[in-house]
Amino acid sequence: MGEQPAVSDLELDLWVRIQAGDFDGAFALATRLLTISTDRVKCGRVEAAIGLMMQRTGLMADSRDQFARALTLVGQSGPDRALVLAVASLSSVLSGSLERAEAEASEAVVLAEQHGIDFAVRQSRTTLAAVHLGRGRLEEALACAQAAAAYDDDGIGQAEYRSTAHVLLAMALAELDRMDEAHAAIAEGVRIALEEGDTGQLAWYLASQAMLHFIDGGWEAARDEARRSLERAEATGALAARPLAWGIAACIEGLRGNVGDARVLIARARSHRLGPGGGLGEEWVALAVAATSADDDERYDALCEAWFRLRGMPSFLAWKVFAHPLVALAVQRGDRALAEAVSARVGAVAEAAGTASAQATALCCAAALSGSAAGLDEGLALLRTAGRPLPLAFGCVAAARTAPDPVRRMAALREASAVFHRLGATTWSAEVARDLVRVSREPAAAPARSGPWHLLTPGEQRVVRLAVEGLTNQLIAERLGVSPRTVQAQLASACRKCDVTGRVQLAGLFA
Repeated sequence: MGEQPAVSDLELDLWVRIQAGDFDGAFALATRLLTISTDRVKCGRVEAAIGLMMQRTGLMADSRDQFARALTLVGQSGPDRALVLAVASLSSVLSGSLERAEAEASEAVVLAEQHGIDFAVRQSRTTLAAVHLGRGRLEEALACAQAAAAYDDDGIGQAEYRSTAHVLLAMALAELDRMDEAHAAIAEGVRIALEEGDTGQLAWYLASQAMLHFIDGGWEAARDEARRSLERAEATGALAARPLAWGIAACIEGLRGNVGDARVLIARARSHRLGPGGGLGEEWVALAVAATSADDDERYDALCEAWFRLRGMPSFLAWKVFAHPLVALAVQRGDRALAEAVSARVGAVAEAAGTASAQATALCCAAALSGSAAGLDEGLALLRTAGRPLPLAFGCVAAARTAPDPVRRMAALREASAVFHRLGATTWSAEVARDLVRVSREPAAAPARSGPWHLLTPGEQRVVRLAVEGLTNQLIAERLGVSPRTVQAQLASACRKCDVTGRVQLAGLFA
């Protein structure tokens, strides 16, 4: 008879199996360890491992109870309490308990630094990045994620936090409108997971990657990543990622006119909810319902559900996709209280974030409330620079409905049509095509004044032309090979000559 493995070896094997996504094998080991071990602290670590598996299968309430049991067992053992708090803190984030998550992660960092438990320090900093992200503290989130991702240790357990840190780094960069860097960061997280054995989390990483590609218009890549995420979730039992993957896939199918396929995906998501409140990603399932429904009441209820699900996570990207359509529909239905509440929340988040995409969303929401065409134009100009094609197209549709003359309505609809065509969003393409036909049949308005174009110098005309297209001063300077200061000076001169107060009015004059 061969020598029986030591309890410490079995415990190490347990964590390796969890990292690899072998939850059945890990649970079998955990039950054996709990049977043969008489050490309360070791049993506490094993109970924490079971809590981690529950988290990844989507049983958030059960995982919280499990971590509480683990903390009771480890007692005042500093190193072990640090470990349990570090892994428990991410469950608190995923269930929307940001205050609890921050407290757990902060305590874990202090204990882990005292006792030299590097893994717990790094895992906790990853959690703190998620907390800051959820609260809209984008620079703090970026700093925490960068610190966590900077470690390049290899070995057992190290890929666990490194790959997650890269994914959170990608989310922070995406919120900051640095999409190219975001894609590079999340691709690195996926690479680490594949090469170093962190495949138990791969379903979540792929679903997050799909979300980024959906947001910036890479829908073919998003479909493939959502499919791979669902396959990985089925293979490992990491079911917490499925709502996000199902929701992204269903949004794409619904917007592309494949309503039957979208409804199948929605039905799967709705019939496999992870408890009454669901989890992260359920907001995308609600958006898919809105994208596939022809019933105004159902669409409105779905958009309201999506907003409600993000109430604790104001900076998790999805709200920039649907906040403006939700406010516009609320105003249309006479639900002004909801429209004002959503617009105010978006405005507060945008002020804190200071990014083009957030500010554009706030401007569009405020314009839907006030009916300001100039405010909507300003929001659309920012969206053109922020890499958010779907909100831009929705905004152009809204602009076409409020524009004062057929020429402007036609221009807005053509821009929306071009974006929807690039995305393959056939449902909306068809609707915009019908609007284009209707507007083309409207009687022509009286010729508008062309504006004092002749007063501008050739240099000013070049700058104004690019400003009207929505380019920022920096981009105009790069395009023309001049300094941003020169661009600013020429725009200011053009505004004085045309008797307008800013680039939005300038764009309205010459669009």
